[in-house]
Amino acid sequence: MKVAIIGSQATDSLESNLAEAFSHKGHDVRIFDIMSRKWVQNKYGIQLDTLLRRFVNRYDEHLFIGQAKEVIEQCPDLVICTYRFIHPTFVAMVKGHLRCPVVQLNPDALTTFELQQVFASPYDVWFTKDPYIQRFMQNNMRLNVRLYNEAFSPRLHPRPTMSKADAERLVKTDVMTYGTIYPYRSQMLGAVLDAGIELKVYGTRPHRFFDHRLDTAYQREYITGERKSRLLYGSKVVFNQMHYAEIEGVNNRFFEVNGSGAFQLSDYRPILHDLLPIDPELVSFRTIDEGIEKIKHYLAHPEERYTIAEKVYRHFMEHYTYDQLVDTILAAI
Repeated sequence: MKVAIIGSQATDSLESNLAEAFSHKGHDVRIFDIMSRKWVQNKYGIQLDTLLRRFVNRYDEHLFIGQAKEVIEQCPDLVICTYRFIHPTFVAMVKGHLRCPVVQLNPDALTTFELQQVFASPYDVWFTKDPYIQRFMQNNMRLNVRLYNEAFSPRLHPRPTMSKADAERLVKTDVMTYGTIYPYRSQMLGAVLDAGIELKVYGTRPHRFFDHRLDTAYQREYITGERKSRLLYGSKVVFNQMHYAEIEGVNNRFFEVNGSGAFQLSDYRPILHDLLPIDPELVSFRTIDEGIEKIKHYLAHPEERYTIAEKVYRHFMEHYTYDQLVDTILAAI
């Protein structure tokens, strides 16, 4: 099967991991990225392009008509759209010319719906990770929407072969987190530091509103691939703060961390009862004070975190790899 993915070509993105899984299963995959144009490779080009797409419909439509022609020329058997800002004309053109399924796979929270292009486009199937969004789309708009779980790649993010105790001795990190350091996350991480807990923060520093309490914790490194797995596995506790717009779902970090064999503490969500093979109360928190209390507990009780991490890892290997996500998509179409 020939598969076209409309989304980001960035390393370690959902799209690159999904493409690797389709390829591993013997499919021919290509990623089409509207953001790969040369003049949008710097922050000023990206800002200008975003403004034009948002406010000038003729520019936006013309852009995606060109993208649709590229996709049609490749004659894929399945088109998976992950960008939420894809112009509805793109979807209509591809479906009209190819007669193949075109699906929307939304991995983010409801704050990413942009101008609601997702709702205005004639997709065959919509995939969402949040039960709240699924109910809304299904009950209020009568869309063919499916709930899916995000995933991790055991090939691109393999768990190290050494014991977790040995990995922790090598990495020498009590608590770590990674991702974009938004203000809500900074507030929570600042509280962890204020509690006297050693912390390392990897990922993207925002160009505005950075909390300088995190200067000593910030590692100035964006981690990917096997290095990400080694750091996650070798950290005693990985601290995961969900975005406030994750209403009933969880973020992709939740799957990557558990899939690497690491020990994770995350914000509580009711869906954790369905995702985890253990009582979610053991590995989640409802307030930052509870989170700090549990961090201190597990730092003092290594055998507990080793046992929990192993059980969760085995469960995630069985249920939440990108290979299984590919199967979910193909079954729905």
